Amino acid sequence: MGYLFYRFYRAALFIRKGRDPDIRAWLVLSGFMSINFYSIQQLYISLFDNNKIHLSTFFYIIIVLAILVFNYFMFLHQGKSEKIIDKYNSESKRSRMTGTIIGYMYVIVTLVLMLYAKHLQFN
Repeated sequence: MGYLFYRFYRAALFIRKGRDPDIRAWLVLSGFMSINFYSIQQLYISLFDNNKIHLSTFFYIIIVLAILVFNYFMFLHQGKSEKIIDKYNSESKRSRMTGTIIGYMYVIVTLVLMLYAKHLQFN
């Protein structure tokens, strides 16, 4: 997860130079993790419970807040983002290319999984 945080940090720097790219990376990673949670639980409900269970919006809000808090302590609390950035900042060009591909694949798989889970919800 630290490497994905680093990749989103680098993307935040590339897209917009400015304040707090570590916070933007934290928010983006937390957002994707929230989407993954929704997709996985929706796939489970659709495939194994035939859409009989309906979880409340309040439940999803609690989960998203829990993911935000968890990731805050994983990536931002007490300067952890600087340690992660320092760890991966000296990666080779080949490693950077591989990491970029992994980052893109994570985003694509997350979005495809979300769309498939949403599709199953209505069938």
